Amino acid sequence: MLFCCLPATSQEISGYINGMPSLFIQLPAGDAYWQMLMHNRLNFSWQFNEHLHMTIGMRNRLITGSKFMINARSIHDDPGWMRLSWNWMDIETLSATSLLGNTTLDRLLITFEKNQWKLQAGRQRINWGQTFVWNPHDIFNTYSFFDFDYPERSGCDAFRGTFYHTETSSSELAVSANRHHKVTAAFLHRWNSHNIDYQLIAGEQTEEDIVLGGALTGDVKGLNLRTELSYFHPVKNLTDTSGIVAVSLGADYIFPNSLRLQTEILYNDVRKTSSGNGLMGLYSAPLSAKNLSICNWNIFAQASYLITPRMNGSLSGMYFVDIQSCYMGLSVDWSVIENLDFSIIAQFFSSFGNSKLGHMQILMTFARLKYSF
Repeated sequence: MLFCCLPATSQEISGYINGMPSLFIQLPAGDAYWQMLMHNRLNFSWQFNEHLHMTIGMRNRLITGSKFMINARSIHDDPGWMRLSWNWMDIETLSATSLLGNTTLDRLLITFEKNQWKLQAGRQRINWGQTFVWNPHDIFNTYSFFDFDYPERSGCDAFRGTFYHTETSSSELAVSANRHHKVTAAFLHRWNSHNIDYQLIAGEQTEEDIVLGGALTGDVKGLNLRTELSYFHPVKNLTDTSGIVAVSLGADYIFPNSLRLQTEILYNDVRKTSSGNGLMGLYSAPLSAKNLSICNWNIFAQASYLITPRMNGSLSGMYFVDIQSCYMGLSVDWSVIENLDFSIIAQFFSSFGNSKLGHMQILMTFARLKYSF
């Protein structure tokens, strides 16, 4: 109703709906859990005039499965200043299964553009990251590489102003508040020199850490190189050496036969801040640009290949050096017909016998049918 009634020179609606059963197996105990997810995405946009634009994005999820797999509180919790997540169904049965329904607004913003200025206010995604897996510059809304069923990524409640100096140079100021009314504010400047993109950031994250960082992206004979660095220092301890460094370095190359190879390395000094939840901390721990992993040294590699014009496959892996654990991922995506896709995904986590985490193995498998409109 709102979509139809708002006066606008143009309106658009898009989205998707998918169904995805999954199976979780924890070894060596052999415990198995299941889940069925129905996920609907709706995107609305209104162009009121040549300068003013409004965007609303929402995700509706209906989840059923083993109680172990469904955490109603974590799904309901909204990290933003505005509370825009609602559990409209929460049922537990006697057969150790649960049924949960949730709606979340992750985009709700007004955009004003005129001349060299772009101003945005509301829930939005502020993406300052340059690398593929780990982004030390994403101080407003960090995401997890393993959350493959949420390509839009979460947003934050913020005001953002951008001034475009030239086609390749811009400056941004962003201010955001979270549900605890803690403010994150930062300045970013981007420019290009000799076909290399540079950026610098400076600010304060959640009123706790001063953040300074830099990044660059370049191309050497088809080899794309990216690096990103941030330094976090506690506001209350400016004179000591308790700062944390996060730096990622990545490269990717596409061969003429469509084979794409990617690799990335992360160093993140998390010795004093790791969640202590083991491998599941990669899923359950609250990520931030300050704490991007559960150990200091992390290595990533991925190969993807267009098997046919309608089918793509990828194989990825990570090695968590300090805790002697690894991740392996496999995905096959098939475009059945226009706007209808079928995917099979597997994620496997394992620690080795002499790992600090002991011996643990976790296998997750997913099958997804997705219709886009």
